[in-house]
Amino acid sequence: MTIEPSSKDESPPSIPFSLSMSQLQLNKPLATEIFENGYFGRWSSEETLYLEPEEILLLLDRGRIVLETEKTGETLSTDELVVHFTKLNPKFWSRYLVYKDLRNRGYVVSIGTRITAPFRIYSRGGKPGESVSKTVIYPLPEGEDVDLDLLDQIVKQAKIDRKKLLLSVIDRLGDVTYYQASQLELEYNNLEYEFKDEFSPSNNIEEEEI
Repeated sequence: MTIEPSSKDESPPSIPFSLSMSQLQLNKPLATEIFENGYFGRWSSEETLYLEPEEILLLLDRGRIVLETEKTGETLSTDELVVHFTKLNPKFWSRYLVYKDLRNRGYVVSIGTRITAPFRIYSRGGKPGESVSKTVIYPLPEGEDVDLDLLDQIVKQAKIDRKKLLLSVIDRLGDVTYYQASQLELEYNNLEYEFKDEFSPSNNIEEEEI
């Protein structure tokens, strides 16, 4: 579960963080810098940006931020943060693996508030708040029981929202495989999904087959 921190020439900003928190609140100008360099977070007002756990961990992993405990000022490691967020949500690690995989592929990813749409990715040049996402992604850890009623709800909601639904299966080694799902294909579909040009990342990196 260890994550090797990324190196960065410039010193990242140090941010107070309490281990009772499930989100991180940033104000301008730091909020603007974080959002505009990768479109992390969700604006709750013109001045305040909220980061979800997956975003916080990835920014820490990439050396973009440093977290210090509010009480002692000690620097939090990525492992400590993983333990903290896993206590709040037992499925955090599998969610994070999917989020990190999509970000590493160059996609802009928005974290949703609905259980039926945890992650949304944007087409080339799109960004949260200005563009409409056409694809939602739902993580499914390999070997865990799947609530079929919930899965049916996820598929139906994606159809209502006119979104493409990808189920991301995380194996025991942490590798992520994507499958496109629909009401008709859900039972029989066993073909891996290959991202096409309509979902190409804005930085023009070459896509790999998933």
